[in-house]
Amino acid sequence: MSSSCHTPRLTRFAVLVVAGTTALSIAACSSSNKSSPTSTSTSTSTVTSTTTSPTPNGEARVSGLIASVAGNSIQVTKEDDATAGVNFTSTTKVTEVTPATLTDVTTGSCVTVRPTKELSRGQSVTAASVKVSPSVNGTCPQAKEAGPGSGPAPTSPAPSGSPTTPPAKPAPVRGSVGSVSGNTINVTGSDASGNTTQTAVTVDDQTIYTKKASATTDAITQGKCLTARGTMDNGGTLQATSINVRPANDGKCGGQPKPHGQGG
Repeated sequence: MSSSCHTPRLTRFAVLVVAGTTALSIAACSSSNKSSPTSTSTSTSTVTSTTTSPTPNGEARVSGLIASVAGNSIQVTKEDDATAGVNFTSTTKVTEVTPATLTDVTTGSCVTVRPTKELSRGQSVTAASVKVSPSVNGTCPQAKEAGPGSGPAPTSPAPSGSPTTPPAKPAPVRGSVGSVSGNTINVTGSDASGNTTQTAVTVDDQTIYTKKASATTDAITQGKCLTARGTMDNGGTLQATSINVRPANDGKCGGQPKPHGQGG
């Protein structure tokens, strides 16, 4: 065979070898791309922010039995037996409720009368208790005949199976004393609409009398009941703007005092 015949064959063989090598390289790259895919891991971070709004320093109230008084600081035992601190200053308004009698009910004074039973409009009132306080510039603050929510009780029966609602306390009668005649106190007040009302209040030997008057800080003593209003500081102590004290009833601040002259 001549040398001229070998040359084309070698050329064709070289071309085949190159083509085969290229094909194998492409297959290898394709296989490598499939076996090792590029994975992108995205991590999402969730941030939770909690914001606590400061509690506004609105008016707060503390009531209970005065356990101790040291300087301008009072320790009060509340109804749930927890203790609370109350501070007062020379600008704190102090009032005191003390036992009274019918003779303390005078023309022009303000009264809050608790009836012995729930009343209808125009019905005569028998007083379970009468609290007397001085007028302010000749008027009685919030001198209304009935408090919020008063009025005739619903006449329709409650639905079957509904819980029993305890009877509401009789709404108080508030106003200015127009006159006192025997066992009758004539009270001038106003109804919820602002109309003037006249109520005849009958008292008897079971009626409890108290009177409220301005006092000094000397009235704040251990063993009395206290109701203080003001603002609560960051330490949980009430900074009092007003304090009212009254006698305890058998060492407690709940319940009604006994009628004056009968051990109360």
